[in-house]
Amino acid sequence: MTAFDRVLLIFGILLLLSFRADAHDPSMAHHEWFNAQEMNPAARQRLGVPWKSCCDNGDVFKTRFRVGDDRSDLWQYLKDGEWKTIPPDIIKEGDTPDHTPVLFINKYTGMELCFFVPQGGI
Repeated sequence: MTAFDRVLLIFGILLLLSFRADAHDPSMAHHEWFNAQEMNPAARQRLGVPWKSCCDNGDVFKTRFRVGDDRSDLWQYLKDGEWKTIPPDIIKEGDTPDHTPVLFINKYTGMELCFFVPQGGI
């Protein structure tokens, strides 16, 4: 095995270890709920994606949430020190297992996929 091959092997192992299992891992709490969530049709159309699942190409983004500055129905989340508005077409009706807000973001593009409004307040 050449030095280049060893570097590639080590890089590949580190890359695999860097992916988080989170909701995809059957040992995690509520993984069935996370894996069952689907995108709204309007969001799928706007994003031009063929998949339906919030979870297949996305991961839960852990952050802070707030109602928009103007106290409208807009929701915002904190990413990289900046408050970003959650697109209205990804907002899902329904509760989460812990009654807390849940945001799925595409793990490749960073686009928001699904957002569950907190039923228990923030």
